[in-house]
Amino acid sequence: MDASDKQMKQKYMDMVCHSAVNSSMEQINKFSLQMFYTADMENVYYAKDIDCFIVAEVENDVLLLQSVI
Repeated sequence: MDASDKQMKQKYMDMVCHSAVNSSMEQINKFSLQMFYTADMENVYYAKDIDCFIVAEVENDVLLLQSVI
């Protein structure tokens, strides 16, 4: 996602802030950790057809899914 797109960045932050707990491994300070890991928005992708964001990293030839918001 382009970090200069302020509207999409705000939508992402709103969705992170209001996301539901989805596992027993949920972090206590989820919002701060999510913002830390995605500060440059380089590893955030948006799926328009299902209105969600994913955070993923590429390691070698493998895509590592970090979260779905």
